[in-house]
Amino acid sequence: MATTVFSVALSDLQEYQPDIAGFGIASWDTQLQHAEDDVIRQVREEWWERYRHTVRYKDITKVTSLELDNTKLTASQWTRAVCFKAFADYIFPQLTKWRDPDTGEGKDSFQVQIDYYRSRYAEEFQAVLRDGVEYDENSDSTIAESEKEPLHTLRLVR
Repeated sequence: MATTVFSVALSDLQEYQPDIAGFGIASWDTQLQHAEDDVIRQVREEWWERYRHTVRYKDITKVTSLELDNTKLTASQWTRAVCFKAFADYIFPQLTKWRDPDTGEGKDSFQVQIDYYRSRYAEEFQAVLRDGVEYDENSDSTIAESEKEPLHTLRLVR
């Protein structure tokens, strides 16, 4: 089964970790769904409010109740981020033995991968924001150039 909005599935995870199905866990569906929910929440926090108020709907008195429609986001743009989030926050924490690096045992391979995928997720999320989040505002199933708005944090907006 795939996630509800971005349709991320086990096959997507296997692109990054081909042996992920061989750890004795029957399904990663729940972990993928939690990761997708986290990504959507972060999109809403870091992109939607700025997009809504500064790009599309500058007069906030007209559309104060407008919410992000998750289905209007381009799913393929977020697949990698959902995979990285799932690995870092939900999958590898279940598999690790949680060794303490201060006692001399060091981190196990899953703890190392948690750190790796956590940084990859942050990089990927910011890369999508800089490239431009694709949001099919008019629901015509095509993304026009005006519907792909990059988010630049170092730009002066007047």
